[in-house]
Amino acid sequence: MDPQHMASANLPPRQKMINMMYLVLTAILALNVSKEVLDSFATLDADLVRSEQAHEQRSRIEYSAFDDAARDFPDRYAALRDKAYEMQSDADSLVKYLGEVKAEVIAKAEGRPLQEVVVKGGDGRDSVMALAAVEMKDDRDVLTRMLVGSEPASPREGRGSARDIKQRIEGFRDRLKSYCATADPALATSLDLLFTLRDGKDASGTPSNWETLNFHDVPLAAGIATLSKLQADVRSAENDMLKWLYRSGGKGAHLMSTLVPAVIPQSSVVMVGDSFRADVFLAAYDEKDRPRMDRRGDSGPVELPVGSDGKGKLRLRAERVGEQKVEGVIHLQGPNGPEEHPYSVTYQVMAPLLVISPTKMNVLYRGVDNPIELSVPGVTIDRISPSTDNGTVTRMGEGWVARVNTLGTARFTVRAAMPDGSVRSIGPVVFRVKDLPPPQAIVNGVGSGATTIKKTVLTAAPGILCKLGLDTDFDEPFRVTRYTVSIMKNGNLVEHKVNSNRFDERTKEMLQALRTGDRVWFEEIQVELTNGKGRKYDLAPIALKVVP
Repeated sequence: MDPQHMASANLPPRQKMINMMYLVLTAILALNVSKEVLDSFATLDADLVRSEQAHEQRSRIEYSAFDDAARDFPDRYAALRDKAYEMQSDADSLVKYLGEVKAEVIAKAEGRPLQEVVVKGGDGRDSVMALAAVEMKDDRDVLTRMLVGSEPASPREGRGSARDIKQRIEGFRDRLKSYCATADPALATSLDLLFTLRDGKDASGTPSNWETLNFHDVPLAAGIATLSKLQADVRSAENDMLKWLYRSGGKGAHLMSTLVPAVIPQSSVVMVGDSFRADVFLAAYDEKDRPRMDRRGDSGPVELPVGSDGKGKLRLRAERVGEQKVEGVIHLQGPNGPEEHPYSVTYQVMAPLLVISPTKMNVLYRGVDNPIELSVPGVTIDRISPSTDNGTVTRMGEGWVARVNTLGTARFTVRAAMPDGSVRSIGPVVFRVKDLPPPQAIVNGVGSGATTIKKTVLTAAPGILCKLGLDTDFDEPFRVTRYTVSIMKNGNLVEHKVNSNRFDERTKEMLQALRTGDRVWFEEIQVELTNGKGRKYDLAPIALKVVP
């Protein structure tokens, strides 16, 4: 590999560090091959092997997500998923081939049967003996003879040769580039930088080919580390391309963070003997991209206030009995520019009747105070007395609060003192009772939908909080009771469990140790209602990459 490009490529910090270590060790080899240098190559090789395995593990998670997306949205993701699995097959084949070459070289140098060099891993896969266990680390003959041959200027060809390795890697790189060369030239360029297999000059300044630079007259330890690095590079490229293919499926689509059920009746009032007709569907909105809404007024458009739930608050005084119609426009910043979506709604204004409107998606939630609007037109609020068969209804400020105890339904009735002095029982009105949906875990404002976080933001967080996306009227009814924090340190996954929402001293130490490019996971996050009632929820994990 060309040393100049190995050092200057626009690669992740961890990859740059590995490349630089490899350059330094190779330079030392030109001067003196000591036991310490050979042991350093063994350490580097172990780190490269772990890096390749970590990339493969992350890709497995991405492939699983791809399967789910292709099942749920086949028109957008099925073809991309198939392309991703073609790439996986190519990557698996190339990594396996490089492993076979390593095993054959080590077996030849050690004078052992091949089956003693290939180790069966815990996952049932074959892996090559660790370089640290190889006795002939300083052997130069076997690597040269098997991968290059006797003529450095004309390296040998065929299976197991450095020339064949180079051609296979270039073919893999070019196939990946064909996926993204037109749509994302920057990604294609990064692949060229990762797989730079150019000829160069050796330590004496003599021009030489890539095969000879990396495998001719170099210790076995250096050659094996080079092959391990190529395996790690293949897995890294596979993971990057897999993420890019997945993102391509959502290109041009509206990205919405929250789904809510919506029911649009053809009429808000149904007479006895008629049929109730409504359209039921899922509505979506993005908390970070709130639309602008207006309605048609007598003198032009009138802008509507939009709540934190993404809903426009249409409020009109009912002054005339009969059917009323409202029209307007929703203005949204779409993926391809501003969009306008006209809407219209009709409603009936009728004589006095009981009106109960929960402010949370027409559902009451167990274990929390549910603000509701409750009134009997024509009767002042101090002359009505509501009740329910599932909990309590109490007055709070200008409105009412319903607290329901059990799942199922809640029937509400009102005893109203009418202006003529009579007392009428109005209702019942029946509502569904559900548990609150699980909230979203956040770290200093960053939730599971994010992928990156600044270290200063991360270390300034006191712990993990949770945010209910349904409506801000519920004042943080959930609390985090436990979580697990994980980081990748020196190629090893370090985990720490905490039974609260706070960052304890161990967690703070782990976060302080992170560097740009490192990743941190918050998993096994469990929450419950602050009052201790209702079910416990396991929240989606937060996986973040530290950025400058």
